[in-house]
Amino acid sequence: MADSSISNLPIITLTTDFGLDDWYVATLKAVLLSHAPATRLIDVTHTIPAGDIVKASITLERVLAAFPPATIHLAVIDPTVGSERLPLIVQIQQQLVVCPDNGLITWPWRRRDQGEAFQITWKSPSTSQTFHGRDLFSPIAGMLASGRALLDLAKPLQSPVLLDLYPSTGPTGKIIHIDHFGNATINILSSAVPSNAQIQIRDRKVTLKRTYSEVPSIQPLALIGSSDLLEIAVRDASAAQTLTLKVGDSVTILFE
Repeated sequence: MADSSISNLPIITLTTDFGLDDWYVATLKAVLLSHAPATRLIDVTHTIPAGDIVKASITLERVLAAFPPATIHLAVIDPTVGSERLPLIVQIQQQLVVCPDNGLITWPWRRRDQGEAFQITWKSPSTSQTFHGRDLFSPIAGMLASGRALLDLAKPLQSPVLLDLYPSTGPTGKIIHIDHFGNATINILSSAVPSNAQIQIRDRKVTLKRTYSEVPSIQPLALIGSSDLLEIAVRDASAAQTLTLKVGDSVTILFE
């Protein structure tokens, strides 16, 4: 039988571009635990390329899809830290996201039900102009996990900053993400892709399949990935390397 006392503990996920070589991530966790000692801390990733807001946004949407209501997501990819950019809390899909207002919330905002945005008004007694992750965002996430009311910490904001990044219903789209395996995710929704489609990327046509195993080794294919989006892959190899793909490349669905 599951221990209900564990299942009722708050969850905070962490997504950053801080890497694994320095003390930055540990410092975030120290602050979080000082505010909410019983919190379960889940590392999503700390290897987002430095300042890559698009990749972080796509990662954050997948995390929101996976976690239960009341989860708090701390996401710190903040290349303009110390500037006039606003700090945010976003209430979306019965969860909370604490992040900078720099477009990081874009993909969750457009793929999930639109949320409610709030500008953080809480002020730290001591804030570094280069480490808001420690001095602003982590205390906010920790206080929320400990039961502090959202409106004690923030005020409603009409709309967050959103990037030029949209789901597509075809027939054209673009690569928005390349994963660890070299698979290229395209912003075209599965509902827009007919089962007999061919996909054109530059001067190459790729056939839509259901699984990787339907083609020989080192053969390219298109398929619907676990994000319910069109993907281009190469069996047993990296599509990004084999086909020289990159984020931003245009893709077109060809109808039979």
